Amino acid sequence: MSFTATQPQIPLILPGLPNSVGVPWSAEIVEAHHGLASTFRTSRVALNLDESDPIRLRHHVKQAETFMVSIIEALSHQTTNPLPQEYIETLSEIVSSLVAGLRVALTEATVAFVVLQTNQKLG
Repeated sequence: MSFTATQPQIPLILPGLPNSVGVPWSAEIVEAHHGLASTFRTSRVALNLDESDPIRLRHHVKQAETFMVSIIEALSHQTTNPLPQEYIETLSEIVSSLVAGLRVALTEATVAFVVLQTNQKLG
């Protein structure tokens, strides 16, 4: 499914970690962000594939709704050297936009699949 104008604006990549004040970010935060960014990038690419199938898109929706959201949730509850709240909110908004875009693409792919199957049975 190609990215369409009806889908929300979704950046190509997540913003990097903000500069840490005083103490560097822990290895856990850096690794969590790396995993989040990598998963985001892979799911974001799925929006631009012309031949995304419903199964692949459903996988990416689940990844965004479960893995990505849980990582953001964990990052938001850091007590030692926490990330800025506005950064967490930005991540949440971006991932929410990605989920919305993936859902639109999933719906379009499902409709296209059903039409194709119907046409093959009729033809």
